[in-house]
Amino acid sequence: MTELQEIKLGYSVTSAPRTTVTVDTNCGPVSVTIVGERTNNKLFPLITLHDFAFDHVSQFRSLERSCEDAAKFFSQFVTYHIDLPGCEEGAGDVTSQYASLDDLASIIAHVRSALNITDMMVLLGVGAGANIAMRYMVKHTKTVLGMILVEVTNDSETWTKWTQDKITDLVMKPSDIVGLRSKTPEELASSLLDKHFGRTACPTHILTDCRQYLTQRLLTSQNMKNVSLYQHSHYQRTPIPTADLNANTVVPTLIISGKQSWRNDASIEARAELTPSGKDITLLEPSPCYLLPLEEAGKKCAISMMLFIQSIGLGLSAGLTSGYNLQDAYQRVENVAEMKDPALV
Repeated sequence: MTELQEIKLGYSVTSAPRTTVTVDTNCGPVSVTIVGERTNNKLFPLITLHDFAFDHVSQFRSLERSCEDAAKFFSQFVTYHIDLPGCEEGAGDVTSQYASLDDLASIIAHVRSALNITDMMVLLGVGAGANIAMRYMVKHTKTVLGMILVEVTNDSETWTKWTQDKITDLVMKPSDIVGLRSKTPEELASSLLDKHFGRTACPTHILTDCRQYLTQRLLTSQNMKNVSLYQHSHYQRTPIPTADLNANTVVPTLIISGKQSWRNDASIEARAELTPSGKDITLLEPSPCYLLPLEEAGKKCAISMMLFIQSIGLGLSAGLTSGYNLQDAYQRVENVAEMKDPALV
């Protein structure tokens, strides 16, 4: 995004203290950025997990600046932004085999232990990060207060998508193919982002701006080899073993997926697999929204996230009332863009 466009985003999150630490895990050293006052016992921990082609900065930057509601949401927590191995700014090459999504999920337990996080957590994951959050929850249900999953997938990759990914991998790794010319960094960044945005023109100016911003981040701040390894790990994922979950064990969850997103069907399936009854699982489908709901529908997402944490007993100090009917409130969120509902604007 340009400097002018950044200014137009308006609100910053908060002036809360921010520090970055390195945690040793079974997947190697991991960078964790902590935002908030850890000595404040009234604040619960929020763990964030980003998608591939992002780090925590690029993933949540637009949401944090989208509106006052987003600032209120983050002010309810001490936030622990986990950058997956090799995805933090200025990272060197990951020299060992990149971890599976199951192994990446175990990073959360290592972070809890190393940073002495004893309270129940809220997990906020996007894309591959949402899949990782689900994997952790299945094994550690008692440590999770709630989940917010954005564009989540549970199933393994389809054969069609797997074949497309293998073709793209050949483009991503030209040194492995005899006679194929080397790709420039710009072409490698474009190949990575094609897996998010496709190869056609972005349908909205917001997505166009996001793609330009992510391209700049990939070229100047991130290690594209590591990003490709994380992406490859996601496409090799196995189904999450949700069969043992039921209405008594699954944690309250908000799933957000753009109505026009290519991940929408998978998000709907993930909801059904978390619990067949749909109890405590709410699906928000902002429209029009093609791919990146946190960027394309930031205000709707922020208000929905505030309503969600209120429903699990958090956020009342931010001005929400405990009398809200959650499902009715989510239906009213759809009116926010048109400013039809004064109670939510």
